[in-house]
Amino acid sequence: MRSKRVMYKLITILLIFTLVVGLSFGAEKTKLTFWNMPFVTQEVSPDYVKMWESDAKTALSAYVVDNFYGPGKYKDQRDKFLLQAKTGIPDVIEGLLEDTAVYVSNDIIEPLDSYFSEWADSSQFVESTLEPLRINGKLYGIPYNTNARALIYRKDILEKYGLSVPKTWDELIDTARKITEKSNKEIFGFYVCTEVGDPRAAQEFITWYFQVSDKKNPFDITTVEGKRTVKVVATADQLEKVLYLYGKLFEGDFPACDPNQRGTGWPVEDPGYVAGKWAMAPMGPWLWGRRTENDTAKDILENKTIITRIPYSKDGVPATYLEVKPIMMSKFSKDKNAAWDLIKYITSKEKMAQWLVESGGIPARKDSLNMDVFEKAGIQWWMQGFANELPISVAMSPINWGPVSEANLRAVNYVIYGEKSAKDAAQWLLDTYNDLNKKNTL
Repeated sequence: MRSKRVMYKLITILLIFTLVVGLSFGAEKTKLTFWNMPFVTQEVSPDYVKMWESDAKTALSAYVVDNFYGPGKYKDQRDKFLLQAKTGIPDVIEGLLEDTAVYVSNDIIEPLDSYFSEWADSSQFVESTLEPLRINGKLYGIPYNTNARALIYRKDILEKYGLSVPKTWDELIDTARKITEKSNKEIFGFYVCTEVGDPRAAQEFITWYFQVSDKKNPFDITTVEGKRTVKVVATADQLEKVLYLYGKLFEGDFPACDPNQRGTGWPVEDPGYVAGKWAMAPMGPWLWGRRTENDTAKDILENKTIITRIPYSKDGVPATYLEVKPIMMSKFSKDKNAAWDLIKYITSKEKMAQWLVESGGIPARKDSLNMDVFEKAGIQWWMQGFANELPISVAMSPINWGPVSEANLRAVNYVIYGEKSAKDAAQWLLDTYNDLNKKNTL
């Protein structure tokens, strides 16, 4: 009798053990979604993405990280996130600094202060990269990448035609026109993005604006007793100067910029430069990732390109756009602790360095910046060229830049297609700013 009771107990224990083990093995892991533009558009190589995915399986073994990285271009990614954020997909999203304010105003991303303050690595982040991501006193993103816009130019072409590196807008126009003429339009002297909706076009426009505004944003923001007020401080004169520059770049029998490329953006700018179609362009460090595309791109980037300061208005100041790219958490993620683990992995010392060695960016972490992988990759000179411009770089104010940037580029297109003078387009643009502000769109 006793032996039967013992046997029953053993059977019961075995059944319980089998059930527990079965449940453990049968339980589904939390699935995490991470949308980011560089993985989709091959700003980083497919080989790097495969390596990242393999490493993530080990480092985040408690989760499954989806290998669908979103719809691609930043505008498409932003528009889709705004539509479906409440579904909880994606859990984590990479983006532009100017996206952050849009997501905050729509209340779809999570403040990260409590997570960040408890993270042992928080002290490694460069403060200037965190500050633009604080809105109304709360931190809404963890920076993984920072850079300042600079001018890249083909030293071999300038040397061939005996031309000096331009330092002012007038010199830029003159030098670029001479290259276009001397090459009989085989190479155009300059490229600038002008596509409505293109993020690079918006960033290039604001670079020129910072130069004529003494590094001031076109909007001033004040918060008193929790009430946020936006004031338009741009002037028609400042906007006219910028728009006049765009018009001049496309004028003449041998224009600085190819008229056939009016209304195009970064998908034309980047491959065009590494294919040798233009001699100069405003650029950021990501272009380094294209050196592996072919022998021509490798030769141009590694042997024939120099980085220098973007030419500035003769009655303005040297200034440029500061880019900070954040990693953000959806407010509707179904497992925010898991999402935070993913963010920590993406912005860890090693992963940040590996990603930016691949794409050419400047890390937002001090310990990443000091890793020897950059020296081994022979990329330090490239990174330093853009880092040199950080002291004159300016971050965009935390407003809803979408409709503003669209208006900026519509004004540009009015001018480059001859539909309005720079003066009339500038007044139209200023009126649009004021109208957007009156409607509380900003």
